Amino acid sequence: MTKIILLVLSVIPLCFQIPYFYQAWSGSRLDHWDWIYYLLGAAAAVWAARGEKFGKWDWTALFLMVPMLGAAFLEPVHRINALSVAGSVMVIFSVAWGVGSWSFAYRFLPAALILLLGTPSSSYHVSLLLNCPVWGAWGIKFCLSMICFIWIWCNKRFSWQVQKGTLFFAAAALATCLLLLHTKELYFNGEAFAPEFPRRAGMFFGRSIEPDENTRRFFATSTVRQYRYTGAGVEISVLSVRCGKDVHEIHPASHCLRTSLWTVHSEQILYLQDNFAVTEIDAQKGSSRYLVWVWFSSKEFSTPSFLGFRRQFRVDGDYFTYQISVPVNGDPEKSRMILQEFITLLGKKSL
Repeated sequence: MTKIILLVLSVIPLCFQIPYFYQAWSGSRLDHWDWIYYLLGAAAAVWAARGEKFGKWDWTALFLMVPMLGAAFLEPVHRINALSVAGSVMVIFSVAWGVGSWSFAYRFLPAALILLLGTPSSSYHVSLLLNCPVWGAWGIKFCLSMICFIWIWCNKRFSWQVQKGTLFFAAAALATCLLLLHTKELYFNGEAFAPEFPRRAGMFFGRSIEPDENTRRFFATSTVRQYRYTGAGVEISVLSVRCGKDVHEIHPASHCLRTSLWTVHSEQILYLQDNFAVTEIDAQKGSSRYLVWVWFSSKEFSTPSFLGFRRQFRVDGDYFTYQISVPVNGDPEKSRMILQEFITLLGKKSL
């Protein structure tokens, strides 16, 4: 009975995430259907539990449980909601391991992986990592959940079990590889560039645009400004945000585009100088295609990477994010040259 009570209590950290789930599922088209994975995960856990018995207590599970509890409850410190969700799921798995032995917990591992697929923003990261459209990321996640069900069937049919040392080594190796893919952008600190946007910048004439109600609501604790610049037969759009205290108001630009059902053809870090870089996004919706340059800055540094921005963010700091975009008509290189010239005119010399 004690073990069953502990298993029930292990769900509490995940229950604390319900307000975040509601916000993500109701406010993000990219995450709108992720509640399905919690239903699938619960069904998988019930199936995996059938016919299984608790083993002996395994206190080595504490090596996983303690850091996962920290990830689940220390969101005010690390300020990453997705990490809190993933930590909450792994708390459930680590408690199952602790009260029932590794052999018992291993049967529930596929169910835990299905629950992890429901983590908000996971569709975005899958689409970014594999450079695929949003619907492709949804399909991949659903296929992975079906593979987990097949895994459960194989566990019951053939009594498969992977040693915990092998499993955790593989997980650590995978996490290391993913981290290495983003190391350069994560730790790149460029020269600060927080420009003003004058009425005229060279051949470009600008005007301020009043942000709509949705934009003001989204950046509730931030100061947001929008501009339109015209010249040389093109129109440049500018979004300038002075970040407030809520870092969750700021998202990767490609995440917002994908959420709005834009197709992202490419996303790359563009090093314009040794000490300045932007993220370049080539996106299209219907017949409208745009090249977007994004960077984050404070008075001390700039970074093209949202991950780099999150690493540097402090509640009492002063940070800015900028998005400038121009239509693509034919050759993207022409649009790239226009954006480069515009940034030079704003004060970023010698690009």
